[in-house]
Amino acid sequence: MIAAGHGQRLNTRTAEPGELPALLRAKVVEEAHEVDAAPPEGLLEELADALEVIHALTLATGHTLDELEEARALKAQVRGGFTLGLVLETDGEARPN
Repeated sequence: MIAAGHGQRLNTRTAEPGELPALLRAKVVEEAHEVDAAPPEGLLEELADALEVIHALTLATGHTLDELEEARALKAQVRGGFTLGLVLETDGEARPN
């Protein structure tokens, strides 16, 4: 397999069933760093990558995408969600609520 646009040869394999969740958890962290580093014009693409990994992790851990959405909606209802722009300040550090 050749990486798109890089001309690099890559080796791939199919993950063993038991190792996939751990690999996807690590990939979520990697994608979060890429979202953080993305310029404004590349942000949407990086968010899409992160969401794809989150969907794969959801399924790999025996949940459905509907369950994920229900959990997200419930947390937003209880905590107000992140779209309100509320900032929780503790110990002098601000972080999204």
